[in-house]
Amino acid sequence: MGKKKNKRVTANNKKSKAKKIEPTSLEDMSSSLHANFVSDAGPGCYIARRDSPNPPSWLIEWEDVDPEEFRGEDDEETAEVPDVAIDTDEQTLSLCNVDTCYKVAYVTVYDIEVVGADGISLTPGSTTDNQGTSSSCITFIVLVPPCVFVHLCYLVIPAEVDDITSLRIESDVSPWQQHPNPNDEHTLRIGFPLGKVPASADIVKASPSSSALPSYLCTQGEGGELTHFFSGNLHAIDFQCPVGTELLAVADGIVIDVKYDNTLTGIAVTNLYEWNSIILQICKQKDRNDSLPASDDSHVDNILEHSDGPLFVEYVHIQTSLVQKGDTVKKGQIIGYSGSVGFSPEPHLHFSAFRSSDPKAPTVRVLFDATFAETKDPSDPTTPFLPVAGMWYTAKGAVG
Repeated sequence: MGKKKNKRVTANNKKSKAKKIEPTSLEDMSSSLHANFVSDAGPGCYIARRDSPNPPSWLIEWEDVDPEEFRGEDDEETAEVPDVAIDTDEQTLSLCNVDTCYKVAYVTVYDIEVVGADGISLTPGSTTDNQGTSSSCITFIVLVPPCVFVHLCYLVIPAEVDDITSLRIESDVSPWQQHPNPNDEHTLRIGFPLGKVPASADIVKASPSSSALPSYLCTQGEGGELTHFFSGNLHAIDFQCPVGTELLAVADGIVIDVKYDNTLTGIAVTNLYEWNSIILQICKQKDRNDSLPASDDSHVDNILEHSDGPLFVEYVHIQTSLVQKGDTVKKGQIIGYSGSVGFSPEPHLHFSAFRSSDPKAPTVRVLFDATFAETKDPSDPTTPFLPVAGMWYTAKGAVG
């Protein structure tokens, strides 16, 4: 949910015309401009924001441009400017925005050396497609201001390459779809989405928790600068977890969609639009004794919604589902197992909530309620919590 149709673009062959769009002020988007991301959780991903207090040393420069310079002779038509450009003399990779709106750019460079402005080679990550083919790559995630060219890095183009269009570069550049109501919060408090890790899990990072409850590092929170800064993902939460970790129903509900056909993983921009997931509608059923067949949508008329309106939750990057469309689930029930399918630099759960099942619906904030923990001590204070990047969490809340 909250995703858009996949589009694949090769550098230098996608062009856009400058358009007159009302400019967006930084004050209007302050809620979206958060780091709230653990950079170690994105190997091979390089993020750039012009207003960042700690600008990346690898970025060459931000260049302000005048859109008038790109107008045609008749002063009506505008010249075509590529979203992604390569200067063959300087061997630089750049993003070009001659519009008056912010743009979000994801650019993946495959199989060649990439060098930053500081002269240091950028460490690549990897990606694997659904056919099992793996590639070394680097992905840039850039919020491009209006009327700005961003000169990202230097490409070490092999001498035998005489046509830059043969370089494998994929990109997605589009206007920044900001959330219409960044402070929207559903009043229903939900349970924790993760249960036990598999016994065979190779846990790289040790949890600070001494609790018997498993704890998980939040690697990206609300407004996170990797993928959580636009309408369909703003309030999402990412938890680092080994493949095969139990996924728990956060409340009673009905399964409205399941996808688990994909196997692709890694940081390729095209992975943003292919994933595995489970979507639940949170509700009480009038008659919870029967599970409805997957083809029957009549259960929509057989539910009692929360007083704050409908709530849908999505578990993304899953490896396996134990439920199918139409199944009813109870809070705490194991519904599947986590994975690393889709745009996933490392194994993790991407958890998000929506007020609608519309694929274009914006997210809504939900808080986790510690009272849902099975081992909750009745004497402990009850405090709903919202995970933030860099903190560890159990079903009781933050630890360490």
